[in-house]
Parts: sequence; structure tokens; C-alpha cells
Amino acid sequence: MRCTATLVLGLALAGVGWPFLRADSGSEISREAVQLNKRGLDFLHKKEYDQAVASFQGALQIQPEYSDALDNLGRALEATGKDAEAIADFDKAITIAPDNAAAYADKGMAFFHEGRYEEAAASYRLAIEHHKDFSEAQNGLGASLLHLGKSEEAIAAFRSSVASNPKNADALGNLGAALLTEDKAAEALPFLRKAHSLRPDLSDVLENYAAALDQTGQTHEAIAAYYKLASKQPDQPATWAHLGYLYYRSKRYDQAVSAFEKSLALKQDQPEVLSLLGLAQADRGKLNDAIQSYEKSLALKPDDANVRFNYGNALFNAGKYQDAITQYREAVHLNPSFAHAHYNLGMTLLRLSDTKSAQTEFAEAHRLDASLNPPTK
Repeated sequence: MRCTATLVLGLALAGVGWPFLRADSGSEISREAVQLNKRGLDFLHKKEYDQAVASFQGALQIQPEYSDALDNLGRALEATGKDAEAIADFDKAITIAPDNAAAYADKGMAFFHEGRYEEAAASYRLAIEHHKDFSEAQNGLGASLLHLGKSEEAIAAFRSSVASNPKNADALGNLGAALLTEDKAAEALPFLRKAHSLRPDLSDVLENYAAALDQTGQTHEAIAAYYKLASKQPDQPATWAHLGYLYYRSKRYDQAVSAFEKSLALKQDQPEVLSLLGLAQADRGKLNDAIQSYEKSLALKPDDANVRFNYGNALFNAGKYQDAITQYREAVHLNPSFAHAHYNLGMTLLRLSDTKSAQTEFAEAHRLDASLNPPTK
């Protein structure tokens, strides 16, 4: 089983804008407009978007050239999925105050949400030009670059974001995830650990942290992380499947079976999980249960030589030699270089006193893998 790294793009609604007190023209902003803008920000942080929009629009009725209020109105509109309207307001804010780094960053986020990653990256770059240590903009740039397939540049942007703000959990998590996708789990681990410690509520970070622990051989810690993740989101079949796999590797077969069954209760059509469940059941000595799991797996994915092989092993151990032969023959048909399948086929044929056919299989197994020698007795 393989773990997928997911990215987190932090919205960073708090701490992106700066309270400019003057409009671009240099005229004083009225106290009432400032108060309405502040009230709108309170609503925005509470995710009360309609009230936020009304407050920002009220501020703009009093002070049409109020760049921050335009920027914040764009944020509120963006939060409700009105990206096109939001971008128009960000453009107005930038026209009034060309040095408004927050507006460039927010415009970049709107482009990102629309899947316009080139434009998002360009906006984020402009935000950074106007505020070189703008951690949220550097994080957004990294996410945009990653979507454009520019992983090295993305990692560099995430590193800059973390350097600008070592407590930016989104940037730490994204840096760890990007490194994980580059098979650099050991390097990713400390960033993911710190991101998780700062924001234990972020499930994507916890998932990547668990994956990094697993890939660096810290199985016990990975189990604890996946168990925590499963407790947070018990409706995710992949999480239970990963947890079951780690239990299986640790020879904790009862717990593996339980985790696999929970995964399959959420999503039945998982041939790999059914196969792993069969392995765990077989190692518990529950051969009939294992045989049923293999049959279900093969009904979904009949051309899997490994499952055919494991199914044959369960049938052999249950004393169903002729059925085992059928599965081993199918395994070597699907994968002629499957040395252990040839060998086990030979052992089963020998059990049925077909010595000549058994010797043929033993010879082929040895040809494919010199460590496999015919039995001496």
C-alpha cells in the first residue's frame, strides 16, 4: 500500500492584511469607515460572510477609495465562492494602492481556487515583491508552483515561507508534503511534526506525518498517528486500511483484521484491502475466512498473480490441494517468472504424488531463483 501526500493551502484570513490608515490619495479615512472595516473583519474571522460583505460595502459607501476595505470585501466574496467578483475588488484595491501586498496575495488565492495557477503564481510573486517576508504569499506561491509541476521551485518557496514565519503551520505542512512526494520522508518528517504540533486539528498534516513516520521505519509511532487520524475521521476507508497494514506488518493480526473490516464496511470494492484481510486472517489461522476474502478480492481483480498465490497457500494449508494447484497454475500463467508460485505448485503436486510434474516446477523455480532448491525428502 502506498501513502499519498496531500497539500494544504492555508487561507490565512487573519494576519494577511495590514491596517492602512490612509487612502491612496493621502486623504484621511473616516473613523466610521474604519470601524465598519474592523467590524467586517470580525465577521470574516467568524465566517459570517454575509454580515462581513455588508460591513465592507458600508465602509466603501463612506470611503470609495478605501483599499483595505476593497481587499477585505474581495476576501469575503471569495470565501463564498464568488472568485470573479473577488478578483475585480482586488484589482480595484491594487489600483488605489499599488503597494498593497495583501491584495496581490488575496488575488493570487482567488486565481488558485479557480485553477489558474500561472496567474496565481504571478500575483503571489507581486505580493512578495512588495513585502519580501510575506510568509502566506510564499506559501501560496509554492502551492501554485507545485500544481504547475515545478516541484523544486515549490519546495524553495515553501522553505522561504517557513523562514519568514517558522510557526506557519500551513507552510510547514506543505513543505513536508512536497518533500514526501519527492521520496524525502526523513527530510519531511521534522517539518510535518512541527506543523502537527502547531495545528493538531489539520487532518491532512496528520496524515502526511503518519506517512512520513511509516516511511522512515517508525512503525509504532506511525500506528499511533494513523489511529489518531482514524479517530478524527472514522469515515475514511483509506485511513483504516493504512492502519490495518501497519498492524499486519507488526504481526498484530487481530487488530489488523478489525481495521481492514472497518475499511471495507465503508467501501466494499477494495481488492487490495480484501487481499490484505485474507493474509491477516490466514496468519490468525482462520483459513476459511481467508479463502472467502481472497475470492472476493479476485472477483474484483482477477488478474492479480500475488493474490492467486496467497489464495493457493490458504487452500494448501486447508488441505484443498487440487484447488491450490488451480490457483498456483493461474499465478504462473499471469506471471511466468513467479519463482515461489512454481515452487509451491511443485510442493502441491508432490503432495498428490505427481512427482514428474513436481520436478518440472522445482526446476523452473530454481532457474528463476537459485535459492529455491527441490526438497530433499
